[in-house]
Amino acid sequence: MTSTPAEAARSSEDALARAARELFTASGYADAHVTGIANAAGVSLSRFYARFGSKERAYREIMGAEPPEAGEAAGQRLSGKARRTRQALLVAARTCIERDGYHPARINDIAELAGTSVGTFYTYFSSKQDVFTEVTRQVVAELQSLGSSSLHSEGGESVRPGIPERIEQAIRRYIAGYERYVQLVLRVDEAVAEQPELMPLRLAAHHGFAERIAASLRRWQEAGIVDPELDAEHAGHALAAMVGHATRVWLTFGEKHDRETAIRTLTRLWTNGIGLRETPRPQPQDP
Repeated sequence: MTSTPAEAARSSEDALARAARELFTASGYADAHVTGIANAAGVSLSRFYARFGSKERAYREIMGAEPPEAGEAAGQRLSGKARRTRQALLVAARTCIERDGYHPARINDIAELAGTSVGTFYTYFSSKQDVFTEVTRQVVAELQSLGSSSLHSEGGESVRPGIPERIEQAIRRYIAGYERYVQLVLRVDEAVAEQPELMPLRLAAHHGFAERIAASLRRWQEAGIVDPELDAEHAGHALAAMVGHATRVWLTFGEKHDRETAIRTLTRLWTNGIGLRETPRPQPQDP
């Protein structure tokens, strides 16, 4: 018996939860990598990020505890003061990198802005790349929360009304949220060119958006209100890329646009592209 898309998605989520628990238990938080969890579960990296959003969130959900902070000794927790110091360094690093760029930003400037010494910086982070990676993780986690939650409905999916409005709301929230990160995202993209190991992390924001779109498409396909021939996964990536790149061109590159016209246009392209119907398609009758 062939499983439905929803059943396949639940199976993937169960496999991810098992793999995450096994690797966190066997290897610890620091040595358990998201690629290893995804591989052990037999799913894509994008599926991991769609399910959990980040390794930190996966650890909290699966292990029921906060993940150990970088710089903690094995089995020990950072004190409240140490946590505040580390967070101050992260905030300072984010400010310096956003203001100056990754390469011009100096550890001395980060430490000074955080009100600490350079020696204290190295207590918590091994290098500028190390702190930048942590900043990037934070930004990606924040970007992943933009827009796509608007696509979910607590009610039934059997009728069309409300779906175009949810799509429009998702696009509107994404653009408004992205506006807060324009400069920092540009800095991240500059660094990725020279630090390719950051690429999977940078792509995580896109993957999370794409997988949530795909999940909504699968629900709507089961309800018979969008094109049943669409491959939900590829369509999710295409729609996420459409919204993401258009937003980047308008906000990062400064292309002139009218915000309301832009949102309406993206919404129409999205709804037309998925073949949204006024009423559910009739179900085939058994012979």
